[in-house]
Amino acid sequence: MADRRCACHSHRKEKRCCGPFHAGKLPDTPTQLMRSRFAAYARGLYDYIIETTDPEGPRWVADRAAWVASMEQFTAMTRFAGLRIVEAEGDTVTFHAVLEQMGQDASFTERSVFVQRDGRWLYHSGDPTSPAPR
Repeated sequence: MADRRCACHSHRKEKRCCGPFHAGKLPDTPTQLMRSRFAAYARGLYDYIIETTDPEGPRWVADRAAWVASMEQFTAMTRFAGLRIVEAEGDTVTFHAVLEQMGQDASFTERSVFVQRDGRWLYHSGDPTSPAPR
């Protein structure tokens, strides 16, 4: 694990932030999982995204190759410029992601729902919310 800033924009070193989760440590909270998934998208860690998505949720894609290809296309054209946790309560995390695609603002705010299965937090679903103030 490199001695670089974490891609989740926590201002912490990757090895003391999301890096351990990407290496196999289980996140203790939905917020940790949310941040580590954002960092995984930014770093192109597609297996981590798949492994932390609830197979019973609406975002699960049965065709793994197609799912990876879709993520590769998305991340190739996206700059992950920032992340802010708006609110975290129980199994729900609302966040604002600052993204840029082909020079255009593609930022969004989402209310994500997480579930715990066999002692692991998994991303279940997300709904866009009204834009968060910047």
